[in-house]
Amino acid sequence: MAAEKHGRLDFSPFGRPSDIFYRAYTLLENRTPIHADCGELCGGACCKGTAADGMLLFPGEEAFLQKVFAACPEKPAGFTFTGPAQRRLVTCSGACDRVFRPLACRIFPLFPALGADGRIRVMLDVRALRVCPMAKTAARLDRDFIRAVRRTGRLLASLPACRDFLRQQTEELEELARLVPLDKGLLPIRYR
Repeated sequence: MAAEKHGRLDFSPFGRPSDIFYRAYTLLENRTPIHADCGELCGGACCKGTAADGMLLFPGEEAFLQKVFAACPEKPAGFTFTGPAQRRLVTCSGACDRVFRPLACRIFPLFPALGADGRIRVMLDVRALRVCPMAKTAARLDRDFIRAVRRTGRLLASLPACRDFLRQQTEELEELARLVPLDKGLLPIRYR
C-alpha cells in the first residue's frame, strides 16, 4: 500500500515525480467532485462496471498501474484489465482501495477536453449521465476538483499518445453531447 508522507500519499515506490502518471495521481489523490462520499448518492453506480463498460485507461496507464501493483506488499485485489491495447478498460469489484483508482475514476464525471486550439477545458463526460446524479448538476462540483482535472489534462497532453487520446475522446464526447440534450452550461464547465 502507498505510504503516508507529510499527510499525503507517497507514490515514490511506484514512480518518479517526473513521471506524468505519478504526478497526475498525486494531483488528484485528495480531490473529489464534492465534499462528501459521492458514492452515497447513487450506491456507487460508477464502481459497478463490467468487462464491457469499465473505466477507460489512458495510454501508458496500465503499465504504471502494473508497476504500482507489483511494488505493493499486499497486492490490490479486484482489478481486471480487459479490451484491446488501444482501448484498455479496468473494472473493480466495487470496493477498491481508492489509492489505486485509475485516472478515469479520479476525474469522473468530468473529462479534460483538448480543444482545437490545443487548450485543455474541463467538460462533463456525457457518458456519466446514465449513472451519476452529479452529472446533472455539474455546476455544483468542487472548484478545486475541476481545476485539478484541468491540470491533469495539461500534464497528460504533454505525452504524444495521451494527447492523441485526449483529442479522440474529446471528439467522441462532443459527438455524444450533440445527441444528448444538455444544459449548455455544462459543456465545457466554466469556473473562475
